[in-house]
Formats: sequence, structure tokens, C-alpha cells
Amino acid sequence: MEPATEGTARPTVVFDVLGTLVDQTGSLERHVTAMAGIDSGAAAEVARRWLGHVAEQERAIVEGRRAFAPSHELDLEALTWLVGERFLLPDAAGRLADASEWLQPWPDTVAGLDLLTADVAVLGLSNASRRVLAGLSANAGLRWHQVLSAEDAEIYKPHPAIYELALNSVPSGSGTPYLVAAHAWDLRAAAAAGMRTAYVPRSDGDPPGPGDTFDLHATSLLDLHAQLLDLMDQTPDNTSRDEGAEHPAYEDAIPGEYPEDNPDKEGEERFDAG
Repeated sequence: MEPATEGTARPTVVFDVLGTLVDQTGSLERHVTAMAGIDSGAAAEVARRWLGHVAEQERAIVEGRRAFAPSHELDLEALTWLVGERFLLPDAAGRLADASEWLQPWPDTVAGLDLLTADVAVLGLSNASRRVLAGLSANAGLRWHQVLSAEDAEIYKPHPAIYELALNSVPSGSGTPYLVAAHAWDLRAAAAAGMRTAYVPRSDGDPPGPGDTFDLHATSLLDLHAQLLDLMDQTPDNTSRDEGAEHPAYEDAIPGEYPEDNPDKEGEERFDAG
């Protein structure tokens, strides 16, 4: 695609980060195994309790039961709690302090973002703090035009204010942005705030329930890119895309294989540390 010319505007996609662009649970489990020297089963239990503790603190902040604290501080609180409950030794907890900055991207993430940033405006919108997002961007190779943190709004998803932050950050003339997420609870809240929605499945995500009607369903970020290009072609005022342009990144991309909707989670309302 050629650079946009004056008077044209690209659509905007706003990505959830934790769980959608990076494998939060699996990465954390592997990091705990490596840093704490425990087996995978014990590491999975540590990760489950860690993420559960953070999610509960985020919920308390959204409900006004405690003051805002950025996600890296909530991680430290969780680690302190895990040491107190004897799930981790103190030295292991110290080595895990920056674990959230080292979460690994899903197989299609880097190539998908490279394609999307060439054709649409790409933002990130995450419960992760600015510090964590800076580390993730550098360590995982995430590419976008802007990334927004819950720290900017001093509130966590699914509070409406964080989606309002995204709506206020969209380039002029771009239209209503899509929130792209693997979590149905996140997409429902975004839709209620006035955003369009695009669901992408991930193995530990929150799949849509029977009553969910999201604007787009994509099998991967590469499929999302293709769908957005089709929609742009159908827009009469869109003259900026070069019909003959090729996207060689498709040749190098490794599409991830993700399970379909998990019936055990169907319709379940969740509050994750997204």
C-alpha cells in the first residue's frame, strides 16, 4: 500500500495486548519454570494464582475499593503474596519481577502487525502499565503507531473510561475504530462504549457466547488484515490502496493454530488481566 494522501484516512484497529497479541498464561508459566526452578505443574499453579490475584486487584480498582496502581506494582504485590503463601521462594520472586515484560507473541502476531501497520492505523490498548508495554514492545517486536495503557486513564478494563481513551486517540477522519481481542468480555465492554469489534481466537481466550454479535471474526491477524482490506476496497471514498501492491510478509508468516471456541467457557463472563 502506498502512503495515505491528504484527504484520505485509514481505518483504525485497537488491539488488546495481554492474551491477544502475547501468550500471557503460557509465557508466564514457562518463565516461572525457568526462574524458580520448579516443574511445569507447579509453575502453572503459580501463574494461575498470580494472574488471579492481579485480576482481583484490578476489579477492586474498577469498583472503587482501592486506589489505582499500575500493573507492574500489582505484579509485585502478587509476588509478595505468593512468597507469603509459600508458593515461591523470595529469591525466585525477585527474578520474576519483570516477567510481564518478557511475554512471548503468538505465532502470527509480529507478521500480522507488520502487515496491518502498513495499511491501517494500529493502536494498542492494555491493562499493562507503560513500563510493561515498553518492555513488551521491545522484547516481542510489537509494532504499532501508538500504544495506550490503563495507566493513562488510571482505571482498568472493562471500565468505560479506558475505551473512551482509545476513541479519543483515533486519527481524525478514520471512523469508528475496531477493538481486536481474544476476550469476549473485553469486546462487549468496547461495543457498549461505542467501538466496533473484531474477535480473534486464542487458546486461553474468552470465546463468544451464543448472544454475542461482533462485527468481525478472524482466524488470525493475517485473516483480519485480509478482511480489513476487503472492507476498504468496498468503500467508495477509499482511493489510497494500490491494487497491485503485494505483501511479501505473507510468505514469511507462520499462521498460528488455535483451538475453536471452548464450550466450557461459553457465555462465561470473565475479568482477566488484559
